[in-house]
Amino acid sequence: MQTKQLRLGLFAAALLAISTAALAAPERTLLANPSRQLSDFELLDHESKQVRLSQLRGAPVLLFFGFSHCPAVCPAALEQLRQLEKQYAKELGPTRIVIVSVDGERDTPDTLSVWLKPVSKNFLGLTDHPDKVRALASELRAAFYKTPGRKPSEYLVEHNSQVFLIDGAGKLRATFFNAPVATMAQVTDAVRAGRSIE
Repeated sequence: MQTKQLRLGLFAAALLAISTAALAAPERTLLANPSRQLSDFELLDHESKQVRLSQLRGAPVLLFFGFSHCPAVCPAALEQLRQLEKQYAKELGPTRIVIVSVDGERDTPDTLSVWLKPVSKNFLGLTDHPDKVRALASELRAAFYKTPGRKPSEYLVEHNSQVFLIDGAGKLRATFFNAPVATMAQVTDAVRAGRSIE
C-alpha cells in the first residue's frame, strides 16, 4: 500500500514539474503574449540615412536604447550584445542588433558611428530628435529622461536597460531584463524559426 502511494506521489510530482516547466518563461525574459504590432518609425542611422522599421522586416530585431555618454549601463549592455553576436551567430541568423540613442542632442550620426564601430561593425545605430525616439520608447513601455550635471553639457540620461525582441513582421515578441546571452539566443532563434518559445 505504501509503495503504491509512493509511486502515485512521485507520478503526481513529475506531472507538476512538467506542467510548471511548460508554463515557465525563459530566464529574465518577459514574453509578449499576445505579440504586439509596433507602429512604423523613421530615424537617422549612423550614415545620416533615414531608416524605417519596415525596412528591417523579414528578420528579427534586437533593440536597445542607450547613448554614447552613458557611464555604466550601456557599456555592459553593448558588451553583452557583442558576445551574443559573436557566440551565437548561428542562432541569430540575419537578426539585426539596433541601438537607438536617447540623447539625440549629442549623439549625431557621426558620434554613433565612432561609438559603435569598435563594438561591432554590424550594429545599426539610430538617432534623431528626442521626441521621435520617445514615441518609439513609449510604444515599448520604456522611458528615459535627463538628469543635470555640473554643467549644462554634462547631463546624463536615465533609461531602461532592457533589450526588446521584435520579429520579422514588426511585432514585439519578448523583453530581456539582463537575460543571459544563451537565453537571448534561444528565444531569438525560436522567434526567427517560428517555433514556440520555451
